[in-house]
Amino acid sequence: MRIFSFIVLVSSILFYSCNETVKPKNGENEKVEVDSLTAYKNAAFEVINEQLKADPNNPNLYMKRAQMYEQYDEVLYAIEDIDRAIKIDSLLPEFYLLKAEMQKKVDDFQNAKRTLDRCLFIDNNNVQARIELGWLAFIIQNYEQAIEYADAALKRNMYSAEAYYLKGMVFYEQQDTTKAISSFITAVEQESNYYDAYIQLGVLHFNQDNDLAKGYIKNALRIKPESPEALYHYGLWCQEHGEYNEAIETYHKIIAIKPFREALFNLGYIHQEYLKVYDLAIGFYTEAIGSDKNYFEAYYNRGLCHEQLGNFDQAELDYRKALEINSNYDFAALSLDRVLKKK
Repeated sequence: MRIFSFIVLVSSILFYSCNETVKPKNGENEKVEVDSLTAYKNAAFEVINEQLKADPNNPNLYMKRAQMYEQYDEVLYAIEDIDRAIKIDSLLPEFYLLKAEMQKKVDDFQNAKRTLDRCLFIDNNNVQARIELGWLAFIIQNYEQAIEYADAALKRNMYSAEAYYLKGMVFYEQQDTTKAISSFITAVEQESNYYDAYIQLGVLHFNQDNDLAKGYIKNALRIKPESPEALYHYGLWCQEHGEYNEAIETYHKIIAIKPFREALFNLGYIHQEYLKVYDLAIGFYTEAIGSDKNYFEAYYNRGLCHEQLGNFDQAELDYRKALEINSNYDFAALSLDRVLKKK
């Protein structure tokens, strides 16, 4: 059975020296961190609020506070401040671009389009407004209009990497792989550090089992060395091509950055399917289940490992749990029947 998931971590055992350090209670570090962030946020807003009290007709200060609200995902407050800035100075395109971005974040696509149209009314040659309109068209799957906006942007700036990237995404959705790859390549030719374009090139070549995939993913990692997304694709490439040690090391990196259920699952899969180290595989599947109690594939694969080790009672429990979560999971049903016969 082929598994389309991630993998990470192998046998890494951490040894701690017995020193005088007192280990914090569970949650203590998190509480300190949250309190620190809250204090930092309050102090930052206090400064900008005092500046606005002294200069209440300064649109740039409202924009600065709007960007701060954006940083803390307080989008509606951000829009209110952008509107205040526009009321003071209605002729700056960047105000409308930020407002449209905020409206898009709350799925207010209709008003986002109106905002961008207003931006173009003020500045008809604005490239970014046309690209953003293209993305709005892309979101609602009006691909023809998305291409039109991208082409209109390129007429005004033939070196716009994002416009080529937008076209690539449209072609990708339309399953025109050749044109998608061509557009993404042009995007990275215009902007050599275009992370998203490298990821798309890696994925497209991966799907074609083309060795170029590895190079594109490495370029993405060059730009963002700690990107779980890029690390995962790199690890998966190594796994699919028999480079198990490299895959394991890469998955370790992912887990060190953030908990990742698929990475843990794939670690289990490597140890189960290729290395035949079932005890370690069980440990990884158990960790994956710990991160998602409804991860029925992890229960099933853990059951397979228990069955291989002759732990039929535990295998039965795991197969039943997988079926409890997904009653249509035929693999688990067949395996349960098999293990019951063995018992």
